Amino acid sequence: MSAGKPRLTGVIGGGRRLVLVVGVCALLVAGAALAAVRLNSGPPANAALAKLITEVTTVPVRETVPAPSPTGIRVRVALGSGVLAPPLPPDLSGSASALALAIAPSVPVPVSGPPLTADGKPEVLYVAKGYCPYCLAENWALIVALSRFGQFSGLSTSRSPLFDDVPPVDGWTFYGSSYSSTYLTFVPVETASNVLVSPKSDPAKAASYRRLQRLTPGEQAVFATLDPAGSTPFLDFGGKAAQAGTEIVPSMLAGLTWSEIAADLRLPQTAVGMTILASVDTLTAEFCRLTGDRPAAVCSG
Repeated sequence: MSAGKPRLTGVIGGGRRLVLVVGVCALLVAGAALAAVRLNSGPPANAALAKLITEVTTVPVRETVPAPSPTGIRVRVALGSGVLAPPLPPDLSGSASALALAIAPSVPVPVSGPPLTADGKPEVLYVAKGYCPYCLAENWALIVALSRFGQFSGLSTSRSPLFDDVPPVDGWTFYGSSYSSTYLTFVPVETASNVLVSPKSDPAKAASYRRLQRLTPGEQAVFATLDPAGSTPFLDFGGKAAQAGTEIVPSMLAGLTWSEIAADLRLPQTAVGMTILASVDTLTAEFCRLTGDRPAAVCSG
């Protein structure tokens, strides 16, 4: 580890060993100092932000959206994602579900438990941290995919700090936003921000970042059961499937501004566009499974 930068790594734990997972975020306490955040571009404001949000929330549906497999594991994963796991039985529960997430990182795997619903619709629970670059990378795909099923308001741009292994990533925060949909309910819980409590706080400690939101007891029970290491980003798809991590490697977004990443969403021939859109396809397929293939304009392909 180089001096002056906290090291970021992903682990899913349980038993006697910790299993390394690509695409999840857990801050290690390692006595380091936070390096300066990249300042080559500031967040877009006012009209520019509105234009950017419109660009990200109106990405056309492609014809390559994969259908859910019988096991709930995607038959195709993005470049740079974790390994594709072998088929798993559809009745996983408890610790077996946590093991499944460790075996098949960064893609949805089937779980068995009480259905997650809100307002009579399937609920998508999302747990993230503002300082986690994997979360900011995943947020790009989530916004594109969820915008096919509903509408966001109050989205804000964000940027992750500079860590030893991962440079700053320009992305989004769901904190302070809202989402409305006829088909599903999206419940994002961002437990910490990307801002230190004070300039003297140790940036290598998760407690050094300002707390934003708390999980309800029910949400905490789901999170702790399926992801005992508490790694983020974490998604629960209505209690039917769960995902720990992201298919998008944050480092591939390094050096790109919000506008540049947004432009690549319409350029699937680029590495960034291909990777984010592949993750969007995976999420879209899982949402279609939750909503009974509605709306048809999104799920019939």
